Amino acid sequence: MRRGRSRSSNSGFRRLIELIVSPCYLALSSLAFLVMEALAALIRLEVHGREHIPRGGYVLCPTHRGELDPYFVRRALRDRLVLPKRNRFIFRLEFGPLVRKLFLAHWGGWIVSEREPRLSALALRGALRWLEGGRPVTIFPEGHRHGQGVVHEGAALLACRSGRPLLPLLIDRGVFVGEGIPFYLFPVVTLGRYLRECPHVRLTFLEPLHPELERYRREGRRYVRELTERLGELLLGTRPEVRARGS
Repeated sequence: MRRGRSRSSNSGFRRLIELIVSPCYLALSSLAFLVMEALAALIRLEVHGREHIPRGGYVLCPTHRGELDPYFVRRALRDRLVLPKRNRFIFRLEFGPLVRKLFLAHWGGWIVSEREPRLSALALRGALRWLEGGRPVTIFPEGHRHGQGVVHEGAALLACRSGRPLLPLLIDRGVFVGEGIPFYLFPVVTLGRYLRECPHVRLTFLEPLHPELERYRREGRRYVRELTERLGELLLGTRPEVRARGS
């Protein structure tokens, strides 16, 4: 009986700590995101090809070149800074629930995780509903394997399931700071590297890729792979290594 009470007490204490810590953590992290927004605004952007942006829903597929890519995408789309945003992101994250809440609170969208397939299924359903409402979804097809010639099938699958076009976006340069940088120094280090190495970034929207829905119905996964290869060639300039969704 005492053991049961002890477990209940510990569980209640953990919930109390979460109620206290979580809002503080989210508030500080949101402030950090706003600092990153301000720093990203110091980088000069040159945007081409806005005439290729479709009306209604589409799957935006940028190359992944640096830490500030999502901020540049938002500026290029002229999306609002606060929720509700018209464009929503699909992020691949392998962190805990607090970090996920932070990302979703600032960016909107969904999280996919190799360790939790349930999250990926929820992201697919949510993104399909968002596209059906005539709004865009952004997904980085290179995932966390940027610069390795790898493109994942998720964007092409989303286009085929929704019937919406893929919109390739070339980001010509960027900087990845890497792991090991203290959280409080991350914005300063990131800005410093950008200002030294790429103070001017060019974004180019290419012509949309429209999925052939009849072929998708007939060929299924084989067509998704072919569409992914076409997307990868446009983004990377070479034939990519195609990875299945979630791998």
